[in-house]
Amino acid sequence: MKFQQIAILFLTLIEEKSLLTSAFVPCSSTSSVTRIAHKHGERTLFRSTKEDSHSMEKIIAKDADESLSDQAIKDVIEKQQPKDVLPQPKKVEPKEFPIKPEHQVKLDEMKTAQEEFAKLSQEDADRIFDAISREVNMHRLPLAKMAREETGMGQLEDKVLKNGLAAELIHDRYAKAKTCGIIHEDKYHGITTYAYPVGPICCLTPVTNPTSTVIAKALMMAKTRNAGIFLPHPRASRASSETVRICQEAGEKAGAPNGWLQVIGHPSMEESNSVMKSDEVRLILSTGGPGIVKASYSSGKPAIGVGSGNAPVLVDETADLNLAVGGIVSGKTFDNGMICASEQSAVVVDAVYDEFKQKFIDRGVHFVYGEDREKLEKVMRKDGRINPDVVGQTALEIAALAGIDIATIPEHTIILATEEEKHAIGPDYAFSHEKLAPIISMYRADDFDEALGLCNKLVNNGGIGHTAGFYTNADSKVAKERESTFVKSVPVGRVLVNSPTSLAAIGSAFNFEIDPSFSIGVGTLAGSSVSNNVGPLHLINLVSVAERQEHIEWFNLPGRIFFNRGCLEEGLRECGKTYANGEKDQRVMIVSGRINKKLGYVDRVANNLRSQGFEVDEFLDTHADPDMECIREGVEACERFKPDLMIALGGGSPIDAAKMIRLSYEHPELTLPEAASRFIELRKRTVKFPYLGSKIRRLVTIPTTSGTGSEVSPFTVITDDSGHKFPIASYKLTPDIAICDSTLCDTLPKSLVANAGVDAITHAIESYVSVAQNDFTKMHGLEALELLFENLVESYEEGTAKARDCVHRGSTLAGIAFSNAFLGINHSLAHKVGAEFHLPHGLTNAILLQHVIRYNADKKPTRMAIYPGYIQAVSHERYGEIAKRIGAPNHDVDGLIAMILNLMKKLDMPLTFKAANVNEAVFLEKIDQLAEDAFDDQCTPANPRFPMIPELKEILLQAYYGVEE
Repeated sequence: MKFQQIAILFLTLIEEKSLLTSAFVPCSSTSSVTRIAHKHGERTLFRSTKEDSHSMEKIIAKDADESLSDQAIKDVIEKQQPKDVLPQPKKVEPKEFPIKPEHQVKLDEMKTAQEEFAKLSQEDADRIFDAISREVNMHRLPLAKMAREETGMGQLEDKVLKNGLAAELIHDRYAKAKTCGIIHEDKYHGITTYAYPVGPICCLTPVTNPTSTVIAKALMMAKTRNAGIFLPHPRASRASSETVRICQEAGEKAGAPNGWLQVIGHPSMEESNSVMKSDEVRLILSTGGPGIVKASYSSGKPAIGVGSGNAPVLVDETADLNLAVGGIVSGKTFDNGMICASEQSAVVVDAVYDEFKQKFIDRGVHFVYGEDREKLEKVMRKDGRINPDVVGQTALEIAALAGIDIATIPEHTIILATEEEKHAIGPDYAFSHEKLAPIISMYRADDFDEALGLCNKLVNNGGIGHTAGFYTNADSKVAKERESTFVKSVPVGRVLVNSPTSLAAIGSAFNFEIDPSFSIGVGTLAGSSVSNNVGPLHLINLVSVAERQEHIEWFNLPGRIFFNRGCLEEGLRECGKTYANGEKDQRVMIVSGRINKKLGYVDRVANNLRSQGFEVDEFLDTHADPDMECIREGVEACERFKPDLMIALGGGSPIDAAKMIRLSYEHPELTLPEAASRFIELRKRTVKFPYLGSKIRRLVTIPTTSGTGSEVSPFTVITDDSGHKFPIASYKLTPDIAICDSTLCDTLPKSLVANAGVDAITHAIESYVSVAQNDFTKMHGLEALELLFENLVESYEEGTAKARDCVHRGSTLAGIAFSNAFLGINHSLAHKVGAEFHLPHGLTNAILLQHVIRYNADKKPTRMAIYPGYIQAVSHERYGEIAKRIGAPNHDVDGLIAMILNLMKKLDMPLTFKAANVNEAVFLEKIDQLAEDAFDDQCTPANPRFPMIPELKEILLQAYYGVEE
């Protein structure tokens, strides 16, 4: 086989295997191969494994004496594949490398240690944590020397400082932190949080901070009782391994389990991958270059990784330039620029650019131009990434490596700099990338806004989510606004103001609230799950123990409730009183219906108010089931008259209308669907209800019927323009004053007395069995039921003053009860059936009531309502309590239902929807939708039995046809 043919086959093999390593086939041995690839556009560069490289070299050696002309080479290639068809590589699953036996031993020891470590207390962990910090702090210089000698990178003195920062700052920040067992306990609210270790942890460490990163991670692991195994960068393996040993032994002497820290020296990529994927590892803590971080994300294990930085520093025209220059120089020279958060580019606004540059030069920054710039650019990047030979070297060493004449550079030079054009940002511009060395680029911006745009581009060129700096006058008027704009415009995890970014980002002395760490999160923008500095709280699992708690209840009433016959005038005098601040209401809008005008009730109220000096206007266009057209007209009337007091006079409809008119007048931005948004917990509703009183300071309700309870309730029901009813609930709708004078009910027709009275009974019964029932609502509900059952028939048949007054008070008491305990599915169903078939609300409730009681009273419900205070199905007992209070012969469910049916007969009410002349065909056609809509009604959640939609449908069928006795 000819050499070139072998080369082509070998290239195809590499394509198929998709090899990803850093070992290139030596160019001196592959001139023919690379020539073929280059001349015919197959590829300009390929990678192979070391094994493949050796195989290729053997092939080359065997056929080195053979050569072909360019035309012959082209002919060979064309014979190997059809024209215009690229070879299709086979998909081969990546080869899995088994864990070496000696590595498995380490993993087993680590796992055993983790089991023991998790049993230790907070005191044990703190003792181990303290011991390690003390021990490594004493070794900060030897470890720094070892790191410098092994890697040949950075400054010894700065590495000493980094080791000290890791040992000291992390210990100081977390010494008193709770990380084991109970870390939070709230006895009053019944919540306790326990912390457990996430480990074992696999820790990957970088060549740039080989000892300080190990110290930081080991301390955090000790604090959180995590065992782990370290995989150091091969170029810093000896220094990192020694640091692990010191931490391990110090921890074990203080009580940590034997083998709690392990390390694999000089791990290959395959070995690292096999360890990361091992069953013993539960979390990967990855600090290093993009390749190893990405590998950790691909391991199938939870991983906390960091990303590369490319930190721009913006200097605006208000900045203290001495502070800015000093900070940038300090940050960029720290450990020869190897901190990933170090300053990479200075973006300076034009107004101070020249002055800043001169101060830069005065501090030892040397700008390179022309040929020297080209030489520096060439040496900085290698194979599309930063040249490892440049990382962590001094400015003069880099200049010499680039071939720049050292004699032309001032001997005090500590940073090399370039001036860049605004467009020179991106993959093709070497100086716009991360430079882990004392090299910085400068950009001139016309103003602050343009500088922000340049910073954004720089961050998006390999540093997204990481760090940026900002020098400004923090006390200036525009500083906070500019800081806010900076944060919104530049996608980074930390903006460091007037501070060296490399030092401030790791939590040193420039801001004591930044968590000290050598693992800097970059957030989801850069593929990480962490955007802040990695700390102990990232290394614990939390278990919350929540004890059952009683729901926080409340009892809501109008500020004043006037009752007993003839109380109207006394209640109206309350409206004329002066507020504590000396102000007084002056303009009253009366919302009512024309029937009340005809009966003289409106004039009775208006004349009283005028005698007190009020200006009075009347809105009388309310009607049954108030709709949005009525509300809009009422709002227009308010906009013309501008009242500061509103009086709602009438039955439930005028009072409901008045509540909505006030709401819409003061908050026109709130739509009806928003106001009626469903909620499970009133105080946690998705649409927050606005406060009322900004225009109409008080709402006074004067009921002229006995049943709705609207005069004291936080509810209203409004129909939209399409005919859909919206029940609205908010305690902000609760009236301020209720005047309950039964003389206004003396002329009520019998049908209204019956329907409204049974509506009030339904309110009291549903509130009594509601999941939100409480001692305060119970007493109001029971008293209401006693008054209603004893007096409703007399009020209906004879209309005596005493009976009317008792029913009127019973209605208000029932209103108070359901305003604070809510209702149930009786009203949910009644809302839908009544709206669909235009039945009186009270009658609809009455027909449904016996069937809902039977449904709720089931001792073994299919689903019980979910509510903290509702422990078990007790509705049957509560119905029995009601039966006893109202004098039923049997103190049980049957006794209560018998009393209700007897009452309905005396009130001449039909017992079924069929008897109420509801069309059977239409009812059956609509029943599925009625049941579904009732389930979604706001009254449903408080029902003691959680209803399934088919069960609601069954109740509707029973209410239509009745049930056999």
